[in-house]
Amino acid sequence: MNAKSRAHYDKQRELVYAREQGRCVVCLKPITAGSVHHRQGRGGPDPHRLSNLLLTCGSGTTGCHGRIHANPAWSYDNGFMVRRHGVLRPEDVPVRYGDVMVHLTNSWEPR
Repeated sequence: MNAKSRAHYDKQRELVYAREQGRCVVCLKPITAGSVHHRQGRGGPDPHRLSNLLLTCGSGTTGCHGRIHANPAWSYDNGFMVRRHGVLRPEDVPVRYGDVMVHLTNSWEPR
C-alpha cells in the first residue's frame, strides 16, 4: 500500500471508530483497540469505503472479528460479510446492530 492509500485507509479507520462510537459492531462492547473488518474483502473496488468497514474486537482469528470469519453463513445473514459475486455492494446490504439492521453509507454518520 502506497503512502497516499495508507493515509486514506487510516482516515477511514478513524471515521469507522467514530461511527461505531468505539464499540464492536457484533458484541457492542466498548473497545480501546480493535480491528477494522472488510465486509467484502480487500479485492473489490474501493475496499476502504465506509460502507465496507466495521469496527470489531479481536483480530481476524480472535474475538468477534474471528467469529465473523469462522461463521460465514451467520456473517452473511447479519451483513457482517457481503458476497463478492453478484450485484450487491456493501451499501446495499444492511448490517445488524443489536436488534436492528442498518444500511451503511459512504459518508460519516454518527450513531
